[in-house]
Amino acid sequence: MRSSEDFFISAGYDGVVRNVTIAIWILLVTESVFFIYLFSVVMPLSSLGIIFVIFIPCISLIVLLVPYLFKPKGFRLTSEDLTIERLLNTISIPYDQISTIQRGKWTWKAVRLGGSGGLYGYLGLFHLFGIGRVWMYTTNRHKMILIETKQGKKYGLSPENPEDFESQLQKKTMK
Repeated sequence: MRSSEDFFISAGYDGVVRNVTIAIWILLVTESVFFIYLFSVVMPLSSLGIIFVIFIPCISLIVLLVPYLFKPKGFRLTSEDLTIERLLNTISIPYDQISTIQRGKWTWKAVRLGGSGGLYGYLGLFHLFGIGRVWMYTTNRHKMILIETKQGKKYGLSPENPEDFESQLQKKTMK
């Protein structure tokens, strides 16, 4: 439940995420328009054409929509927990479960185990060499904060103002 004491900070994109997202949008929309044109104007009435006219735009829509639903809109510090706000499946981490909070340094030495590697951010489960498995909710590589729980689960977040966010989170976890 939100209160007047909640602290919310948005998750903005860095240049790479913005450019990758724009490029994928352009690629998939162009591809969809091309197949619709090809199989409805150039080669009409083909059964294969009908499949492509329906299938390709639907797959493109899924590829563009699903990661968007899971990207972080922002991060909220409530009286009880840190909340990663997304359109689907908001994640809450109780303060009493947080063991460490530190600024993260981005590395390209990573393996994506599941999720998005640039479209709307770095989202999902990654193995970052030197750190281990990290649940990434990062839209800006330069503003990353790493959080580890007492159970050993690690999270990578990228609030718009990481210094202020880290300071507020440290205060909340010390209560």
